[in-house]
Amino acid sequence: MEKKLRLIWVMALVLSVGLSIPSQAGAASEAQKLPDLIIWTTYDVGTSTYMQTACMADGVIKKTGMKLRILPSGNDIGRLIPVRSGVAHFSTMSAGTAYSSTYGLYEYARYEWGPQSLQQVLSVIDSEQSISLAAAADAGIKTLKDLKGKRITYIPGGTAINICVEATLAFAGLTWNDVIKIPAPSLATSMKFLGEGKADAAWASTTSPVMYEVERSPHGVYWPEYPPEDKEGWERMLKVAPYIVPVMATKGVGVSVAKPRKVISYAYPLIVGHETQREDVVYAMIKAIDGSFELYKNCHPVMPFWNLKKAVNIKSMLLPYHPGVIKYLKEIGLWDQEMEKKQNVLIKEQNILKNLWEEALSEATAKKMKEQDFAEFWQKKKAEAFK
Repeated sequence: MEKKLRLIWVMALVLSVGLSIPSQAGAASEAQKLPDLIIWTTYDVGTSTYMQTACMADGVIKKTGMKLRILPSGNDIGRLIPVRSGVAHFSTMSAGTAYSSTYGLYEYARYEWGPQSLQQVLSVIDSEQSISLAAAADAGIKTLKDLKGKRITYIPGGTAINICVEATLAFAGLTWNDVIKIPAPSLATSMKFLGEGKADAAWASTTSPVMYEVERSPHGVYWPEYPPEDKEGWERMLKVAPYIVPVMATKGVGVSVAKPRKVISYAYPLIVGHETQREDVVYAMIKAIDGSFELYKNCHPVMPFWNLKKAVNIKSMLLPYHPGVIKYLKEIGLWDQEMEKKQNVLIKEQNILKNLWEEALSEATAKKMKEQDFAEFWQKKKAEAFK
C-alpha cells in the first residue's frame, strides 16, 4: 500500500503545476548540501495557507537559491501521505490536522494510519485575524445558535476543518445532526460556496483571498462571535478542539480596528516534518525561513507573524520541535528552559502513543477485529493510558 502511495505521489510531482523555481546565482553554500528539490505540501490554491507558503517559498528561493516545489491538496490525508512516505520534506497545515494526526483521531484511527510522529518547524498564531466559522450575511445567522437547520460545508477527508466546525457547533450546544451537511471537495471550494449561495456557513479565515471574493458577492460575509463570557460554550468547544484560542479579529474581510469581532484562532499555518527528516535539511530550512523574512514579510497580512521572535513561544508549541529547529533556535537565543520542559513532555507523549498503537494493533490483529470496531477500541485504550 505504502509503495503504491509513494508511486502515486512521485507521478504527481512530475505532473504537478506547483511552484518550482530554478536556483538563483550565488546560492548560499548550505543550500548546495540539501536535496536537489525541497517539497512542501499545503492547502489548495485560493487559501490563506497556500498564499503564505508561496510567499515564504519565493523569499527563500531568492535569498538562498534553494529549489522548492509546493504541492497543493484539498484535504488533510492528501497533504500527509507524501510527508509520511518521504516524498515531501515538509507540510504546511493547521493545528487541527497536527493534533488529530498526532493523537490518532478520526481518520487516523484506522489500521493504515495511527498516531503520526510529526515535529514542528514553525507555527504562527495571528491574534489579529479570525480562523472561525464564516456565515453568509443574508443567511440570518447572528449568533452561533442560529446555525441550527442551516447549510454548513463539510470536507470529506478534511479532518482538521471538520473538527473545528464540530467544535463550533458544540459551543452553540449543537451537533452535525442539527444542521444540513454540504459536502465540498476542498477548503477553498467550501468558502466559495458561500458566495455562490450553496451554503450558509463555512470554515474560513478573514485573510483568505477567497473571502474577499465572497465579500463582493450578493451574499456578503458575517462572522458570528464566540463570546468569552460564555464559559459553558467554551468548555464544550475545547473538549472537541483543545488547541483553539480566543482572539479579537481586526484584520481582513468583514473586520477592522473600528469593528473588531470576538472570534477564535489557533496555530495556523503550522510547518511540520516527520521525525525521521534529516536534521541538516530542517536546520537549513528554518535558517532560510528566518534569513529571508525581509523579502516576504509584506506579501500577505499574516506574514509579519512569521518573524521568529513572534512565532516561537509556548502558546504556539503544539508539537515537539524538530532537533534541526532546536539547534538553530539555540544559536539565535530563542530556546529556553520552559520550552525544553514542554519539548520533553511532548516527546514522551509521542513515544507513549507509538508503543500504545503497536499494542493495539497486535491485540486487534489477534482478535481479528474489524476496522469499524478498531477505531472505538483504540480510542478507549488511549483514554485509559492518558487518564
